[in-house]
Amino acid sequence: MEKRFDIIGLENGIVDLALQMDEMPKSGSASKLKNYLWQPGGNVNNAIAAAARQGAACGYLGTVGNDSPGEFYRRDLEMHGVDTSHLFLRKGTTTLALCLAEEKHQERSFLVYSGNNDSPPPDLTPEDIDEEYISAARYLHIGHNSGDLMQDVVAAARRNGVIVSVDGASLTDYLAWTLDNCDIMIMSKAFYTGLFGQDDSYVSNMKKLIAEKGMETCIVTLGPDGCAGANSVGEGFRIPAFSGYDIIDTTGAGDVFHGGFLFAHSRGWPLEKCARYASAVSFIKCTSLGGRVGIPDRKAVEQFLADGTISVSDLEQRKKHYGEVMHLG
Repeated sequence: MEKRFDIIGLENGIVDLALQMDEMPKSGSASKLKNYLWQPGGNVNNAIAAAARQGAACGYLGTVGNDSPGEFYRRDLEMHGVDTSHLFLRKGTTTLALCLAEEKHQERSFLVYSGNNDSPPPDLTPEDIDEEYISAARYLHIGHNSGDLMQDVVAAARRNGVIVSVDGASLTDYLAWTLDNCDIMIMSKAFYTGLFGQDDSYVSNMKKLIAEKGMETCIVTLGPDGCAGANSVGEGFRIPAFSGYDIIDTTGAGDVFHGGFLFAHSRGWPLEKCARYASAVSFIKCTSLGGRVGIPDRKAVEQFLADGTISVSDLEQRKKHYGEVMHLG
């Protein structure tokens, strides 16, 4: 099978309204908003957009509502060059998340509205799982919102030699299954703590998990403490986080790390180089509001890694686009 895609993402859609403020208001009080932006959201969605902005050929498999936010979601993927032939617009109200970014504490909080009468669009059906489409990818990337048929899609990928990558955002029964059925696991600190407690022997624990589960690469992202990981050929690393610019919003930081890492990994780079590249993608994104607008392209990432400066030439245009895009009329 010809590999038309570097990466295909699997996820049901969600749209974010990113809200920037100095600090969350206390109950019964008010805070002034500094900015707001509409952006497609979701762990996998942001990762695929990030990989596509680096130059990866990407596709998408999932569902979204047949409303204006759902159409926005589809158009945005296409704007990033992602194939949406297997993104299905289904009857229902697209899930909306309010993403509250506090500058004072560098924290984010979320309010999620799952649709009218709690009726978001339905999940994929068995007929939607096109094995030929899945087999046309080198990588399949999944996360916690990848739907009820995730295991069937993963099985199709593994039958066809597709590398399975997992966003381990939190340790649930749903994602615990993936530990035995993935090739690349990039987990959050919360996922890691669920497995290993407060043990900070990150590299050795990643190696232990690789030996037990047979995966190829295992990484834990540690926010302001950087990241650590290992692979099955004996490479291991622990690198600090980048600094030098103000952090505006960490929403999507882990998501775009995945996208940057998968792009780098698909180029055959050494493990630590992949992780440094992914960390740079994530850090640059965090200097802008929301999970989407600040995702750099490859040129901006390479400049940052070379001299520590951030120059995202289209940033103002992207801010304007995401500030206005949902005023559809």
